[in-house]
Amino acid sequence: MAADFKSHVLLRDEKGLFGIPFKRLLLAGVGGGMTYTIFNLAVTGCSIPVAVVTAIAIIVLTGPRGGILLWNCLIYRFRGTLLLIAARFPRSPIGQLVQAMELPVELVRLEGSRVFTPPTGSMDIDLREWITFAHAAEKDGLIFVDAPMKEGLYE
Repeated sequence: MAADFKSHVLLRDEKGLFGIPFKRLLLAGVGGGMTYTIFNLAVTGCSIPVAVVTAIAIIVLTGPRGGILLWNCLIYRFRGTLLLIAARFPRSPIGQLVQAMELPVELVRLEGSRVFTPPTGSMDIDLREWITFAHAAEKDGLIFVDAPMKEGLYE
């Protein structure tokens, strides 16, 4: 018997419009309104289209992709691309830009001896075998045991 773990148990799904949560719609409206106000002071003719494009861009860029917002994914992708180019061509203009931004190029080079080494020091808990419960009582839960089916565990 295995326990079913739910992700985002404490996260409440809020309703919005067309599957877009109300918080994102509110953020897009405020961002579009601020853009309209600023552009209306400088360039009155194109302030409405720029505000609408800004609101749509905010809705699209704040959409979650696997739990990470799209704008954050794009920044990580751009940073990773810069690091890969700088690792291959350190004397290129992009390599010099990465050095000027002080990004750690050594993150690109993975060494198996460092990645797969066990943690140093002694571990107090032996995590070899563990039991979960589908319906946990007040005293039950995720329990680490020395051997499976130890007596007195299911009382």
